[in-house]
Amino acid sequence: MPTFDGGHYFLTVLVPVRTEPIKDGTAVTSPVHALRKQLAMLPTAAQTPACGGGQSPFARNTRNHFARFVIIDDTNYNGREQCNVLWTVIRKINPIVAQPQDHLTCPFLFFGVDFDAASAADTERDSYLATLWDTMQDELQRIFTYCVGFDTNVSDAASFAKYIARCQIETTMSFNDYYVDSPLPLLPVWPADKNLIPAGAGAVVFLLGLIVFCFMSGKAGFIVMLLGAAVLAAGLWFAYSSLLAAGGKPFPAAPDSNLPAVLKALHLQRTFTRFAIDNQLLAADPESAHQLHDAFGIFVAANEPENLIGPTQQPGIIGI
Repeated sequence: MPTFDGGHYFLTVLVPVRTEPIKDGTAVTSPVHALRKQLAMLPTAAQTPACGGGQSPFARNTRNHFARFVIIDDTNYNGREQCNVLWTVIRKINPIVAQPQDHLTCPFLFFGVDFDAASAADTERDSYLATLWDTMQDELQRIFTYCVGFDTNVSDAASFAKYIARCQIETTMSFNDYYVDSPLPLLPVWPADKNLIPAGAGAVVFLLGLIVFCFMSGKAGFIVMLLGAAVLAAGLWFAYSSLLAAGGKPFPAAPDSNLPAVLKALHLQRTFTRFAIDNQLLAADPESAHQLHDAFGIFVAANEPENLIGPTQQPGIIGI
């Protein structure tokens, strides 16, 4: 399903960037150049040396799984549209003359976020954007100030959500990377028998009418045949519509796939690896089973696997 799938909302936004010259300190520059500088200074993770060890402002929001900014200057040119050589000669196409190309009227800022959501409702998107504004307003203002209409239309969380919603585009490029087992058993089965019954009944009536028309002639057979064709067409349309509707439903959320559960899993993975390394000698000695059991009890008590609040890995941390 576009935009929402597997318990995650895939927000995809294209915001036009201003083109008139601006002052950046004492220098006059283009908004897209100043925007690149702001994005380059945005921290990505606490352990990333290139960002001076700063923590990403997106880590302040506990619904973020993935966020990305990209500047799109123009559309890519993929080369000429190929056609048959003979057709080129017949239509007198000169391959030296460039074909029409699509171009953007201005640069665009791409903003893509994957965050926890209960549904594809606009209220889910707006509540997320309002929280994002509350947690990283300064950074958002420094970035979006170079975009068309931001300074005159955005003053608070509600107006920011409305601004982003106007620039949202539908995406079918969702991804679900938290499934351990196949999600197919969790999906509802399309009832083919029930959905195809009308089409089957229409086919029977159509064949009956065809037999009556061919062997007995008369208007009765022709009318029955038309009636059967109509029922058959309606049944096939109903089955096709039902199949599309079933395919458009989002995947169910994977177990423990929200951000707090994922962070807890990363913490347990790291700490249990350390526990296994530190207790190799106990594990190799059968007589030390009780000591290993006690050590594991201490590990469980210290890390509280069922407690998602803590101890856990903090957002925006690669892992230490």
